[in-house]
Formats: sequence, C-alpha cells, structure tokens
Amino acid sequence: MGGLTRPELNKAHYFLPLILLLALLPSCTSTDAERINDLVLTRQRSSFSSERDVRLAQNSQKLLSQRDADYQIGPGDVLEISIYELEKLNEFKTLEARVEESGEITLPVMGTLQAGWITVGDLTRNISDKLVEDEFLKEPRVSVLLKEFRSKKIAILGAVHNPGEYMIRQNVITLLDALGMAGGPTEDAGYSLQVISSQKSAAREQGEQKPPPVTITVDLISLIYEGRLDLNVALEHGDVVFVPKAKKFFVIGFVRKPGGFPLREPITVLQGIAMAEGLMEREASPSDCAIIRMVDNKEEILPLDLVAIAKGERPDFYLLPDDVIDVRQTSGRFFLLELINFIGDIFHFGYQLNPRR
Repeated sequence: MGGLTRPELNKAHYFLPLILLLALLPSCTSTDAERINDLVLTRQRSSFSSERDVRLAQNSQKLLSQRDADYQIGPGDVLEISIYELEKLNEFKTLEARVEESGEITLPVMGTLQAGWITVGDLTRNISDKLVEDEFLKEPRVSVLLKEFRSKKIAILGAVHNPGEYMIRQNVITLLDALGMAGGPTEDAGYSLQVISSQKSAAREQGEQKPPPVTITVDLISLIYEGRLDLNVALEHGDVVFVPKAKKFFVIGFVRKPGGFPLREPITVLQGIAMAEGLMEREASPSDCAIIRMVDNKEEILPLDLVAIAKGERPDFYLLPDDVIDVRQTSGRFFLLELINFIGDIFHFGYQLNPRR
C-alpha cells in the first residue's frame, strides 16, 4: 500500500540511468569547489598600507621624542604668572596672559616678551632674567602656570564614536591615543583611515611657512588587531584623522552564507568568497561565475572564473563598493535536477532544488 504500481515501476526502470547519473554528479563537479574552499578559507590578508605609507608613519614617529619633553607654549595658551616681590609692592599681581599668534605676551612693567615655542621653565627664567637685567628686582621669585591648553589641537572625524576637535596637553600624541580620545572606530568604520599631517615641526626645522600637507593611509586592521605599531603615526597640532564608513559588497548564489558584507578591509574576489563561508561544493560552478558591477551608472556583468583565479592564471582582483559576486549553479546539474523533479512529479517524489540559498 502506498508503493509504486507495476506500470510505474516499469517507467522508473526506464529513467534509472538518469537517476544514477544524478547521484554520481556531485563527485564529478565538487572537486574544483573543494580546492577553492581550501584556498580561500586559509588565505591570509595583506595590509592596505603601502610601503610609502609605512615609511611616512615611521618617519613621523621621530616626533615621539618630544612627547615626554616639557610642553612647548603656543599661540592661544593661557598662562597664569605671579611675581611675588612686585605683589608686595602692589606693582604687580597674579594675572592671566593669553599668548598671541606671534608667540608674544605683554606684561606690566616688562612690556612684551616671547613665550611661544618655549617651555614654562624657559619662560620663567626669561622673566626672572628680564627683571634682574632691567634692575627691577635682584632676586625675583616668578611662578608661571599653564591655565588653559589652547595651542595644540587635532581633529578626529568620520566613523568614530565622538568625532570632533580635541586639545592635546602634550607636544605630540600617537594615532592610537587619538582614536581612544574619540571613543574608537564605530562598527561601520572602513578598513583604513587617512591622517592628513600638517608637517608643522618639519616646516619649522626647514624654515618653511606653509608646508604642503601629507596624507598617510593607515590600515586599521593591521594597526588595531594585528598590533602593527610601525603604523602608529605621531600626531601634532593641526593634524586631521578621518575614518571613513565601510562600503558593502554582496555574494549571491551557491555559497554557504550569501548576503552583504562590509568592506572593512581591502577584499579580493577569493576573500569575498571566504567571507560567504565558501562555495556549496555539490552545486556551485566555480568556473562559470560573474561580477555584477555598476560602471557609469550602468550595470555590467563581468565573467568570473574562480578556478583560474585560484590557480593563479587570472588575477585575484579587489572588489569595489556595491560589487555583486554571483556564484552560479553548474548547468548540467541544473538540467538534471529539473529533469528529476519532472520525473518526481510523475512518480510522486522529488528532489528539492534551491537555486538561491
């Protein structure tokens, strides 16, 4: 009861060779897919920072010798200055002085003094020496305090938790310190950031007024997760850090996990397949895939042979934002699955075909 009738068994015997061929098909078509999966799921990524970027980042780290040195006063800083002997004579009281753009401050009795680009200790000594030189006091006691740090600031923009402008209390800070001040990159941050370096220190050393800015591209994955401290750029006043949001690419068709994936790092075609957890080895046709890409607002379909890429016969090129990798089903298997479903309709059984899982 519930079995096939003799006429149906006779028909099934007729189609038996096709059923056996379908059963053997996976072992004939999955070899290339298995090889590709072995390659892409064990492949290591390479840093997106170029040799030039690494060299510029390392050169910037020469500034770190200034980090632990005394803070250099700059334009905009507010100083609190006291001269105790003059206070007793009611000729001078503790006052605030804001450093002008020229680096100068103006004090009662003494007039104009240079305060910019020297340390608090240097300024204290200069004031004392001026008082003795002008015969105001023989043994002055001077106190200089930095009340407000206003001369050194950097901007951290883009996909960070707290973007904005930040005052720094050191001569220089590192890129990692700056990202920490801004709360770190957000989950939708891209794979790299740009540091626009003002090169102010280099300009002062070479006597230049307005040096051209230099852009350094830093691979965030290498810096944060792989600990590449050679990419930890030293930042100084005027530098800008920009963290762009990640774009997406898509993998559809016969892969284990189709969907959209963030371009948080430079992704090649094979790496994109890896992020989709590899090919469906029984169904995918790795030599007959395609890239769907928008070019000049028009959709273009580019043939994609994953087998040739895996063998090194064709380049494993980088994906662009909004690229779609379409992993197709082998045409022979598709035809036979359709045929077996047709036969199943006759004999009340079927092979579940899922062309887009």
